[in-house]
Amino acid sequence: MEEKKRYKILVLSDSHGHNNFLRYAIGQETPIDMLIHCGDVEGNLVSILGKGADYEIQAVKGNCDFGYSIPRVLNLKVGFYNIFVAHGDQYGVKYSDDGILEAARQNWADVVLYGHSHVPEVVTTEDNILVVNPGSVAIPHQDPPKRTYAVLTIDEDEGPSAVIKSLPDYIPGNY
Repeated sequence: MEEKKRYKILVLSDSHGHNNFLRYAIGQETPIDMLIHCGDVEGNLVSILGKGADYEIQAVKGNCDFGYSIPRVLNLKVGFYNIFVAHGDQYGVKYSDDGILEAARQNWADVVLYGHSHVPEVVTTEDNILVVNPGSVAIPHQDPPKRTYAVLTIDEDEGPSAVIKSLPDYIPGNY
């Protein structure tokens, strides 16, 4: 990734083959520097998005991703910050963030990104780790249900921050 002082990263998870939702979120947020998918794509991101994207694409394997050669976890460096990415199913995230936070600490992460629960979350821990679950861009589990994704900003002067954003209730081509 090109060296700069501020990075815009689109964080998605749990699209489960609903590729129009994925593409819609990308269209809402471009230009971006990077797309990170936290698992359960149920497809190959390069074939879904096409070759020649002008942003970096990173992804981890979720519990519904079969036959794809993508890693279960990623450790990324963006600017001065370390980002730990996992789907979350191996860390019990539907019950607690404790397991994934322990893994993030073991990897010296400043930011942890995960999915699996389909419930969005942005929290900063007492030891200053930014925890981000973008929710599901396709099959939400929160009440009221909203299809969500996250925009992570890495600013070398101000640090990392994230916001959860929602897709509209209706997107042509999806049901």
